[in-house]
Amino acid sequence: MPQRLKESVRVRVLASAAEVFAEKGFAAAKLADVAERAGTSPSNIYKYVEHKDALFHAVVTPALAARLLRLMRARVRELGGIEQWSSANAAGSERARAFLQFLIEHRLVVIILLRGGQGTRYAHMSQLMSRELLRLASRYVTDRYGDEALTPLLRFTLETTFTRTIDTIGDILAGHRDAAAIAAAFELFWRFQLAGLQALLDLPGREA
Repeated sequence: MPQRLKESVRVRVLASAAEVFAEKGFAAAKLADVAERAGTSPSNIYKYVEHKDALFHAVVTPALAARLLRLMRARVRELGGIEQWSSANAAGSERARAFLQFLIEHRLVVIILLRGGQGTRYAHMSQLMSRELLRLASRYVTDRYGDEALTPLLRFTLETTFTRTIDTIGDILAGHRDAAAIAAAFELFWRFQLAGLQALLDLPGREA
């Protein structure tokens, strides 16, 4: 007679796996850690997944990774059509609101993608996101002021800034669990970041 698997156990295993992968990263996490968190045995986990890789990819799916990138791109592209970037927070921007909601709803998955994917196909996700931010900001500068405006020093500053941006997103999500606290932290971060980016990218002495 086929073994009947319990959906409640599967859900608990996936939730526990997300917590463990977010805390320890894929490489350091063990199925025994997940089993202990889920209140079951490692042998029972094998009834639901074949191995740790399969468990990881049941938690972190290509669709979620792609949606994170898509929402981030939409949020950044919007800035090119806004006069005052400081208004592009969750209260004033639908795209910022959608991006923030995704970060809140998929908090653990985003943490894993940004800092826990070593040993998986997502190992370079944080670098990919920072490079994409650099690409979009560079296009904004060159479209607005010409190719010569994107100097090596400006490019270096943008690259460094966006690397820190991705780190900060991970820090906020790792440091706060409550949705209201996460939203408040991003409100403060965006207040600082948006003003700084607009001052940096709206180059003085140059006309659009």
